[in-house]
Amino acid sequence: MLEGEDKALAPAELEVISETEALLSITEGRYHQVRHMFAATGNHVEALYREELGGLSLPDGLAAGQWRLLSEDEIALIFQEGSKADQSRLRG
Repeated sequence: MLEGEDKALAPAELEVISETEALLSITEGRYHQVRHMFAATGNHVEALYREELGGLSLPDGLAAGQWRLLSEDEIALIFQEGSKADQSRLRG
């Protein structure tokens, strides 16, 4: 359980990519949850890169800082039942 929280978090899935990079999938997110989880194990997160939110994946051609409006179908994918809520690539 995170410090200051009174309710346990749903389990996360962690895939270690390299010594300084990991892929983390969480099904619920709380304020700075990922950074707090890594800090609790003595690690520091230098950068977070969200690849997926619900059933919606970030498009390959979208550069950092770019954005576009979502279609109604894409918005529905975010709230799709049974999908992972968030998939982020971490560097630290």
